[in-house]
Amino acid sequence: MADSIDEECDYLFKAVLIGDSGVGKSNLPTRFSKDEFRLDSKPTIRIEFAYRTIKVGHKRIKAQIWDTAG
Repeated sequence: MADSIDEECDYLFKAVLIGDSGVGKSNLPTRFSKDEFRLDSKPTIRIEFAYRTIKVGHKRIKAQIWDTAG
């Protein structure tokens, strides 16, 4: 299944991560969207986001996770 930022979906969910610097916020979107975990990740300087589209039954659901600087 192609996963494009512009692809149509039935539902869109957004979550914003806030918290102290250095606690692992940036690894959550990476793990969710790419199934990766990096011990050497760099601090977030600006807002970044990751997304993933999944199919549940006949519905397409897009979830976006926004990562903020701590």
